[in-house]
Amino acid sequence: MRKIMMGPKVVLWLSIIVALLTGCRGGAPATSWPGLTVAEDIVYVAAGAKVYALEAETGNQKWEFPSEEGKGPFYTTPAVEESLVFVGSNDSNLYALDAVTGNQRWVFAAQKPIIAGPAVAGDAVYVASADSKVYALEAATGVQRWEFTTGNWVWAAPLVADDKVYVGSMDHKMYCLDAENGQLVWEFEAGGAVAGPPTLAGGVLYFGAYDNKVYALDATTGEKKWEFQAGGWVWSQPLVVDDTVYVGSMDHKMYCLDAASGQKKWEFATDGAVLAGPAFAEGLLYVASEDKQLYALDAATGQKRWWFAAKTKIFTPPVVANGMVYTCSQDGRVYALDADNGNQRWVFPRTEQ
Repeated sequence: MRKIMMGPKVVLWLSIIVALLTGCRGGAPATSWPGLTVAEDIVYVAAGAKVYALEAETGNQKWEFPSEEGKGPFYTTPAVEESLVFVGSNDSNLYALDAVTGNQRWVFAAQKPIIAGPAVAGDAVYVASADSKVYALEAATGVQRWEFTTGNWVWAAPLVADDKVYVGSMDHKMYCLDAENGQLVWEFEAGGAVAGPPTLAGGVLYFGAYDNKVYALDATTGEKKWEFQAGGWVWSQPLVVDDTVYVGSMDHKMYCLDAASGQKKWEFATDGAVLAGPAFAEGLLYVASEDKQLYALDAATGQKRWWFAAKTKIFTPPVVANGMVYTCSQDGRVYALDADNGNQRWVFPRTEQ
C-alpha cells in the first residue's frame, strides 16, 4: 500500500478524518461532512445516520432512510438517476433507494467504508471504496460487472465521461479506466494523495492533490499540460466555467486560474480550509469554508458580494438550483438561501436536535 504524505499537518487532518469516518457506532451519529444533491424539485441529503428527501421549495421532508437503526453513517453525495437514489455508507454498503418513497431497492457490499459518492452513467453505477477498489454495478439490480484495484484507499468519487472512468486514489495516482470492462487506459502519478474528484472540460482533466498542487492532464493520454502550486492540500473538486478553473485549498483560499495555462487570475482568502468544490450561476461563485461561511463572489474579480453564516463548518459543496443555493453544514443542517442575496428561505431540520 502506497504511503500517504506524512507531516504534522497531515497527521492532524488524518486523525480528524479517521475519527469522523470511524466514529460513533451506536448512540449519537458521528459528525461528518454531509452529501447533498438536487434533482428536479427534490433535495437529497446524506447526513449522519440518515438520508433525507426534502422539497426544494419548502424544505418539507418527504422521506428518510433508514427507518431503523444499524445502517450508516452516511458521508457521500447521493447520485440520482430516474427512479433511483444511490448512496454509499460507512457500513461499507452502497444502497439503491426508490426516489419517491425512500424504500431500499437493493444493496451492494464493498469490503470497507464507502466515503465517496457514486456516479451513474447509462445503465451502470460506479462506486469507489476505502477497500482500494472501484466497482461497476448494474444500476437496476446492483449486480457487479467489474472491479479495479488501486494501491490505497479511494475517497474520491469517480467521474464517468466519454466511456471512461476517471478516479483518484490515496496512492497518489489518477486512473483512467475503460467504463465497459474496467481495464486500465492510463495512470498519472501526482506528488501526493488524490482525495477529491476530478473535473473534465474540453478534453482536459483537472484535479488537486495532497502535494498542494492542481493538475491539468490530457484526458486521452494522461499527459500533464500544467500544474499550479497552492499553499495547502487541494481536496476541492475544480469547477471549470468557460476558460477559467475555480478550485479551493486547505490554505484557506479559493483560486481562480486560467484553464489553458494554470496562471492565477485572482485568489480569495477565507478564515478556514476550503475542502468543498464551488458552484457557479449567473456570474456568481459560491464558496463554502471551514470558517462556517458560505460566500458569494463575483466570478470575474473574486470580490465578495454576500456571505451567510452557518452554525458549524461547511465541508459540503453548495448546489445552485431553482434560484436558490443549497448548502449543508457539518451538523447536518440544510440551508436554502436566495442565490442573489443570501437571504435564508428555509432550514432543515426546523428545530434544534
